[in-house]
Amino acid sequence: MAGEDGNEIIRAVRATQPMHLTFEVEAYQELVELYEKGGHDNIISTQFSVGHHSWALVIYPKGKGVNDHISLYVKLLDKIRGGKCVHASFKFFVLNNETEKYITIQDARTRSFNAGHREWGISKAVSAKDFFDKSKGLLVNNSCTFGVEVYVVDQTLIKTSRLSMMEKQTHRSYTWPIYDLSTIRPSVFSPTFKIEDRAWKLQVYPRGNLTGQGKYLSLYFYLIDHTDLIGGKKLYVDVQLNLKDQLTGEDHEKNVGFWFDSEKDHGGLDDFLELAELNNPTKGYRLDDRVMIEAAINRMFILQQIC
Repeated sequence: MAGEDGNEIIRAVRATQPMHLTFEVEAYQELVELYEKGGHDNIISTQFSVGHHSWALVIYPKGKGVNDHISLYVKLLDKIRGGKCVHASFKFFVLNNETEKYITIQDARTRSFNAGHREWGISKAVSAKDFFDKSKGLLVNNSCTFGVEVYVVDQTLIKTSRLSMMEKQTHRSYTWPIYDLSTIRPSVFSPTFKIEDRAWKLQVYPRGNLTGQGKYLSLYFYLIDHTDLIGGKKLYVDVQLNLKDQLTGEDHEKNVGFWFDSEKDHGGLDDFLELAELNNPTKGYRLDDRVMIEAAINRMFILQQIC
């Protein structure tokens, strides 16, 4: 049950009164009897405001879901529509009239108040035995004092993001034949091709690039239009890059993953294939100065903020 006592309920004593509401109840026992006769099981305070929201303290003298405790709850009075909610934590107070200090009972958890759940609290807030024990000082001359503090979480600080796999389509590969490889200086781009409703390009450095220069064929994968990847939105692409063996069909394959965002539009491999392997006559990677490169997208994930 929401609000049941447990390890997440913190009890303490403090001298200062509640910041948000102090609720003094006179003729407590008579008031409870009148409420019961009228069919009411709780006493509701006047409203108070915290975090641009209206709240009330709700006291269940005979307990809510329990019969040996007074239950204390806080209720959100605002109208909440749809799936919106207000996140808040709270602390209840009971005055010890003998020591003039407050017993505090706090739920350490942050609760979500929404249209379907406007009320949260602690069912075992105060033991009925202790409350009516004169030596405890909680009920004196048939009067008592309760209180509450509500701590609303700033909604602008709450962000929810989701990483989800995009629905797979049927056509997820592109094959690019490159002719006259030896004449290319220093690199060449493929024609633009479409996979998953996005435009892509490949780039090849036949003599290598950066850390692969002079030793490897370097291969890169470009996202042409990434202007929609804003506000932290990112695209992850699991892609297989193949250099076709035109003799045996034993292709050189590398499976890699790339993140794309508003600033990053490409990823690739400086060391895709050693030049010695590329030019090996027993391999069919380079045939009549032609190579065949294939890019196949296995999976795509989108990371985006949803609220």
